[in-house]
Amino acid sequence: MRLGGHPQNSVRFFTSAALRSHEQVAGETLGWIPRAITVEFEGDRPVTGVWRSAEGDRCVCWYSAQLTEELAAAHMERYGEEPFWVVDRTDPRGGRNIVVHECDARGYVIARRRWEFDTNLMPLRDEGRAADGSLLWTRTYECTNNGVPFAATELRPGGDPVVLQRPIAFPAPALAGEPFPCGGAIGRDGPRLVAPIQQNSYQGRYWAVYREGPIWKRGLATIATSKRAWPAELSPILDFSGNGIAPLVEVGELVHPRRAGYPFFGVVEAFPDGETLEERVRREPLSLHGALALALDVAVVARRAHEAGHPLGGIRPELICVRERDGEVSLVGIAHRGPAVLSTTYSGEQIRWPPIFAADFSSSDDARGLAQLVWFTLTGTHPFLAPDDCRWDPSWNEFRHQRRRRQPWTGPPTIGRVLEHALFDSSPVGFDVLVDELSRLRA
Repeated sequence: MRLGGHPQNSVRFFTSAALRSHEQVAGETLGWIPRAITVEFEGDRPVTGVWRSAEGDRCVCWYSAQLTEELAAAHMERYGEEPFWVVDRTDPRGGRNIVVHECDARGYVIARRRWEFDTNLMPLRDEGRAADGSLLWTRTYECTNNGVPFAATELRPGGDPVVLQRPIAFPAPALAGEPFPCGGAIGRDGPRLVAPIQQNSYQGRYWAVYREGPIWKRGLATIATSKRAWPAELSPILDFSGNGIAPLVEVGELVHPRRAGYPFFGVVEAFPDGETLEERVRREPLSLHGALALALDVAVVARRAHEAGHPLGGIRPELICVRERDGEVSLVGIAHRGPAVLSTTYSGEQIRWPPIFAADFSSSDDARGLAQLVWFTLTGTHPFLAPDDCRWDPSWNEFRHQRRRRQPWTGPPTIGRVLEHALFDSSPVGFDVLVDELSRLRA
């Protein structure tokens, strides 16, 4: 079979061009996966793949040990004049070494890169060479067991080693594949984790996909290192459901082909249609009327949790899903179970979650959580962290308690004192008292 315009025997989908078996995904899930490559196979042999760069540009690769005239002709016939890669996966050690030939639109090699991965298939070494074979750089990486990039160093010929800024994403996104524990599932055949939202060595949140009948849907997974049984105090929180609550999809242990030596447990919640409140406010803060209406809807859900004997615990903008229609923002659902899972580990949510909120936003005191939510909804800022302290933290592990400072109120004057009293005064404000104040301001 010629490699040009003729169809291949099969098409498969992977989350990286390395084509590792645990990175293969169902085609129906591509809409939920941030990066995936569509690969055409000739029997069991991969031939060519296409994916989209972070900028949205189409990228093409061919799988071959070397660039040949036949391959260059096939590329011209199939894709026309556009740059492409030739990916050599013939490493006898099972894909721990991958060589990429970067070619221009005419089919000439312009650079070569050799990637070496560690036993966890995380980036270990990156060697760049010019078309003539001369060495341009050597970069070495250190990654934690769960795939979080930890450190990077670059060495150029004739120069001294340079410590690079700690990467916040994989240095070889098209090749490095899914950071652990993506590619795993909650339960033996449960929802699959497909993309990290935030993680450190002990816990994390991830986008997941799960099947409901013939349909694939998006879910929110929260996992943490834990004992091999759920603490009894988690049961009522996991059982709590109803209107305004993201449905529970799965509870269980993380099953992964290259899992670390200690167990991860997690929950997957169905993520409702819409967007997070964090995403909505980052575009533009809400009006006072809109913020109060949303806060009171959240309070209704929280009161149901209180009647069941526990705090809601999910009053955080990245866990609250909203929908906007005709300028009105309404509550769709709250993913409240994740904070409960994380609170079972010694680190809990005391470790600051990127990108903006300090750990105490997940306080079991729902009055404080609701006050902070209204503060953020009206201003887009945090009551205890200055804007310069709310930047993305590449390590995803840094404690920010020493940076806590009372921040000035910049929103509507009519509500400022109510929020400051709930957040800063020494005497705590009860949840019902705060809700009554918000109701009065809305009237």
